[in-house]
Amino acid sequence: MSLLTDIKHWFGTWMLKRSDLEQQRIHQVFNLTGANRVSILFDATETENIQTVKSFVNSISKGKQIVSVLGYVNKKDKSFEHMSILHFDFFSNEELNWFGKPQGMVIDNFLKEDFDILIDLTLANFYPLTYLAVASPSKFKVGRSRADVSVFDLTIDHKNDASLEVLINEITHYLNRIKPL
Repeated sequence: MSLLTDIKHWFGTWMLKRSDLEQQRIHQVFNLTGANRVSILFDATETENIQTVKSFVNSISKGKQIVSVLGYVNKKDKSFEHMSILHFDFFSNEELNWFGKPQGMVIDNFLKEDFDILIDLTLANFYPLTYLAVASPSKFKVGRSRADVSVFDLTIDHKNDASLEVLINEITHYLNRIKPL
């Protein structure tokens, strides 16, 4: 990352810690069986991640009202693989303001939805995805353990094997074991 990107990430995270975005949501526990509306955030810069997430979506989408996926492309332009399709939307650095905050119709639509579960599948700290995880009004948020923000209701510590497949398997395992009240 460049120095400017590092500064934007630091400033954005600093601002998120001082915002009241997280306090505006209703907290509720869900498992994969009981959730009707699921959202997924992920790093879509590498096209193989898209296929991995598509397989995950196919495995959890049966019986759901909606499974919505938003991928971040950490480049200026999106490629053919990043074309929006049913349930999958993408945004790139073109849709970020000067502070690195995502903006635009896709982002606005994502943040308006009241999902039961938000699953953050990011393996690295990207401020645009961190912002969306914090700003989302989703009732139950799941993601990897992070030192920079504490937005998740369920955190997954996977330091031994930091791959997307392992994170998906761990999240699926725990979301299937949860028994909501």
